[in-house]
Amino acid sequence: MNVIGLDISKDTIDVTLITAKGEIDYIKIGNSHEGFEKLIGWIKTKRVRKIAISMEATGVYYEKAAEHLSAVYTVYVINPLKIKDYAKSQFSHTKTDKADSKLIADYTKRHLDKLKSFSPSENPTLYKLINLLQQLKQQKHESQNRLHAAKDPFIRSTHESIILLLSKKIDETSKRIDSVIKQQKSLNAEYKNLQTIPAIGKDTAAILLRHLTDKTFETANQFVSFAGLSPKIEQSGTSVNKKGRLSRYGHRQLKRALFMPALVAYRINAFPQLVKNLEAAKKPKMVVIVALMRKLAKIAFYIHKAKTPFNKARHQTV
Repeated sequence: MNVIGLDISKDTIDVTLITAKGEIDYIKIGNSHEGFEKLIGWIKTKRVRKIAISMEATGVYYEKAAEHLSAVYTVYVINPLKIKDYAKSQFSHTKTDKADSKLIADYTKRHLDKLKSFSPSENPTLYKLINLLQQLKQQKHESQNRLHAAKDPFIRSTHESIILLLSKKIDETSKRIDSVIKQQKSLNAEYKNLQTIPAIGKDTAAILLRHLTDKTFETANQFVSFAGLSPKIEQSGTSVNKKGRLSRYGHRQLKRALFMPALVAYRINAFPQLVKNLEAAKKPKMVVIVALMRKLAKIAFYIHKAKTPFNKARHQTV
């Protein structure tokens, strides 16, 4: 099998091809429609028949590439932790985008039989609306920071106007997401079930719904790992134990969506035994919050699988 590894960043993609004969080739493209078409054209010049394309599930940057290329080729999206562990097993210390794309290709070649192919979203409109909502919220947050720093009356007035407009668009987009979900009976039932989880509101439920329905997770731990909330991740790199902040691994949108609900769950003491055990072990507050994020993700997975509302007696212990 011929394999291609993609190392994806916001603006560019490093591409390494490893042919069935072991020959290696490389190209760099833009992370854009034009870049994807350039890659397709480049592959055609290589005269290779069966080909698999793989990439890491890094934030939201990989999603456009996966959707575009899966219309032409078999695409695999791999958990970044798998690549990290593989790099360690290969004693790979070279950290460049080009080297990473080769590492991803090599991992794919060795583990192809264990990988599951990527499938595009069954609800593309919902997916795009959720992304839009997150973008609007981020823009509002940035504008609020600029307003806080501004002294000039005109500049302050301008930022205030921008914030008002963004607030209006956030409200409209949130209502539109709610409307799109309610048009699909089975989706709406699950949407309501997710909102029965303590501290989970409509916006977070929509994001959870999107990822749980778009991707195939066989276990709760797989979903937790995808979100970047597994204990193994918590102990690595930018560890919350060491620096009191979230790991850089996992799906950024999903992880961000669970952060505020976890704070609320902590404040209302939604899961007292979990918090009590961690605080008794002298864990920092951020470790407790991440544990609550993990708890919420697990409960969401079980509710998705069982298609039933939150059950306090059953879900307190997951």
